[in-house]
Amino acid sequence: MSGMALPADTSPLGGLENVYVHHYMGIKDLQEHVRSQSAKLQAGCTNQQYLVFRGVTKGHLARIDSRRDNIGKDTRMSHYVDCNLLIIKLMPSVKHEMAFGNLSRRLDRKLWGMGLPDDCLLFVGAGRFSGRGSSKEADGAFKPASREKETDWPTIVFESGLSESLARLRHDAVWWLDKSAGDVKIVIIISITPARKRLIVEKWCLSPPSANRPATRALPANSLIPTKMQQIIITQNQTTPQTRPTVRPFVIAQPGTSAPYGVAGAPLILEFQNILLRAPAPPEGDVVFSADDLSRWADGFWKGVK
Repeated sequence: MSGMALPADTSPLGGLENVYVHHYMGIKDLQEHVRSQSAKLQAGCTNQQYLVFRGVTKGHLARIDSRRDNIGKDTRMSHYVDCNLLIIKLMPSVKHEMAFGNLSRRLDRKLWGMGLPDDCLLFVGAGRFSGRGSSKEADGAFKPASREKETDWPTIVFESGLSESLARLRHDAVWWLDKSAGDVKIVIIISITPARKRLIVEKWCLSPPSANRPATRALPANSLIPTKMQQIIITQNQTTPQTRPTVRPFVIAQPGTSAPYGVAGAPLILEFQNILLRAPAPPEGDVVFSADDLSRWADGFWKGVK
């Protein structure tokens, strides 16, 4: 379930090949598109979370930012300078925010349980970060207190979306790892399938290419590439997922639910060194989300989005 590597030089429209590309006609037109698509998402008429606009310059983006409150606060924007492309991710409902929000809160509690202070990990929210030729806003991100500058990259980033956007979420993971030049250590993506009550959690990091992959001029032997390190599938019942897990699912019956949860691929391990940029001192250690932890997180999520 792990080991998927993607090239860092993917197209700006990676994972969005079937999304219509609008020509930017001004802020008012953009507002109407955002409101219309958000309403369709909330009504369940579509699962398409993305809007794409061509012809958006850096100047246009600055004016869009100045009107952000009127455009919609539940948006995340990615901008590609070289091709003047703006990609807007819509997050208009509870399910779009709750998945990563609740998991990140559990991360905080795990750290507190090790005796770390509340401010050891700082929430940078959906702040915009700029890489070579592009900029992006995360669904949620954290950095250690040791990174004091406003422009310092987070060490762990969360991206979530409906299952139809999984390819784009993977593209986003590659962007964070590559454009930060390794300053972002971990990207967690969460794919949501409401109809099947299924959550897919993937952990992405930089890692060396596989041993059987020959070194090239573009990919020297000592290079690191964005790689899917873990995939965990959590289902509300024992229906076999489309992607068969190679690990026998952990099943736990939750109080008040009509069916147990299947958790394949646990535990989810977040390395202390990568999150806080220092070695752990006992009782500190890696943050480990067991199958039970993930089952309870999923249970809370589905109860909150009925």
